[in-house]
Amino acid sequence: MKKIGKILLIGLSSLIVIIGLILFFILHKVDRQPYFKTAYYQQTKTRLDSTLASLTAEKGQLKAGFSRISITPKIGLSSDDPAIGVFATVPLAGYGDRASDATGVHDSIFARAVAIQVVGKPIVFIGTDLLIMPPAVADSVQLILQRENGINRDQLYFGATHTHSSAGACSAGFVGEQFGGKFQAAYVSWLSRQLCQVIRAAIEELQPSSIGFDQFKAADYVRNRMIGETGRLNDIFTFVSIVQHTGKKAVLGAFAAHATTLGEANLEFSGDYPGYWERKLEKEAVDLAIFFAGTVGSHSYRSQGEGFEKARYIGEALADSVIVHLNQVTRKDSVSFTHFSSIIDLPKMQIRVTKNLRLSAGIGNKLIPGPHDPAIQAMKIDDFIWMTLPCELSGEYAIDLKNALALRGYRSIFSSFNGAYLGYIVLPKYYQHDNYESFLMGWYGPSMGDYLMELLFSSCRALTGERL
Repeated sequence: MKKIGKILLIGLSSLIVIIGLILFFILHKVDRQPYFKTAYYQQTKTRLDSTLASLTAEKGQLKAGFSRISITPKIGLSSDDPAIGVFATVPLAGYGDRASDATGVHDSIFARAVAIQVVGKPIVFIGTDLLIMPPAVADSVQLILQRENGINRDQLYFGATHTHSSAGACSAGFVGEQFGGKFQAAYVSWLSRQLCQVIRAAIEELQPSSIGFDQFKAADYVRNRMIGETGRLNDIFTFVSIVQHTGKKAVLGAFAAHATTLGEANLEFSGDYPGYWERKLEKEAVDLAIFFAGTVGSHSYRSQGEGFEKARYIGEALADSVIVHLNQVTRKDSVSFTHFSSIIDLPKMQIRVTKNLRLSAGIGNKLIPGPHDPAIQAMKIDDFIWMTLPCELSGEYAIDLKNALALRGYRSIFSSFNGAYLGYIVLPKYYQHDNYESFLMGWYGPSMGDYLMELLFSSCRALTGERL
């Protein structure tokens, strides 16, 4: 008996040692080092400073081109035919505990594009009725257009409505498939070809045009979902109005409210409230309307009704407000235009298991494959600035920068999902909160928000020549 007991004790001790060693290698303390003392900050700052120092403005006649294409897959057939967008099944994206195949189409989903050009190469805004712009799709589109058309990545300003009732199947890795269903390479290939087609069509339609900007408060349709009624609100709806000299019209708008009026029980494709916004404007006021998710990292919607009526209520109310304001927009034919794109380096991935312990970066990268060359992009047209981001930035962060720009006479849009995805970026004071945005989706540590905001403020100071 003593011998058996000794063997058991040795075995138990060995097991404890093994478990301890495993935990030692896979669990680490959250890295709270200030970002400005890190190598990734210095590398990014050097790169960005060089980019900003070489900015030049193009002045001249604005040209614009518009295009739209369906990205609604045909589903429910016995086999796939990716050449024509036919698939036996396509999962929905947006809720981690849904991961179900779509059962049908409530309203079709689209990709829309607006190309603009002043003197140099055209810039193309691509809006999609998707949860995010999947990195696999953005990378594929970039490679195809570079090879076949000589169009570079910095010419493409991707965005998404962030509807949680659109197609998934585009994100590999454990976490990606939890939110978007099983990765389907054939669907990614088909979707990429559709986006290439709409981008080319917008560029081919470039014609002399005029452009103007406006905004309005829409506090009745957005709320701070992290802090509630005491939280700060980014409640401004900002839009761009473009009119070709032939009379064809487009509107591009951005708002901070999450497109989650349709809950996880919905299993039909839908654009959610941004889809209603786009359809109403295209029916009553313009030829093309593109909705971009703004700084949705801390903001949800306010609405009335149930199900699709809830989506219709907020979408059409916001469209009505845009229609009213379109009548007062002052547009210009000749503009000053500046733009840039700059890759950012990242801190180690920090997926937390407790408030102060995280998985090793290696394991984190296995669960969530790291993004390919995440970048910030920005353009300035006269007194308007648009920046695209590879994340879901907190609306509270955006308020400070939008207000700083507004004091200098600038309107601005900060939109999400530009082709890479870094999760949620929230204020450091919320990092220790035990909530979805900061704990589950805050992947890059407590300094990531302030790091990104320094880059954005530096960019805006260079674009405007103003102290912000």
